[in-house]
Amino acid sequence: MKTVLLVFGNEYIEEDNLAVNISKELNLKNIDLKRCHSADDLFNYYDYEEIFVLDVVKNIDKVVLIENIDKIKEHKLFSLHDFDLGFFLKLMKELGSLKEIKIIGIPKKGDKESIKADILEVIKNKKKINL
Repeated sequence: MKTVLLVFGNEYIEEDNLAVNISKELNLKNIDLKRCHSADDLFNYYDYEEIFVLDVVKNIDKVVLIENIDKIKEHKLFSLHDFDLGFFLKLMKELGSLKEIKIIGIPKKGDKESIKADILEVIKNKKKINL
């Protein structure tokens, strides 16, 4: 099975860089790891059978697996700069162009080694951790 882990975040913004920083330390066998700079990068990976997204999620304190994008709360848009991943995924779903995507949400802060271990556990076992 062809699998990809798409990493989102801004390495220059402290509250949004943990996914990027951790991804640099992940050693994944048989899984392609790709750094994404915008939500529309999702369209570049439609040939993969399994897609994971790694991103920081506000207001959580542990790693979570989100399989239902309706649980994602998008913020109000004020400009195109505010066009966030959650909004984009919901838009893709409404347009019928959303492939099954599993989102691995990580907290903004925490022990990197523990978070990294949880990420690997989720990918390995596709273990659902409820919100």
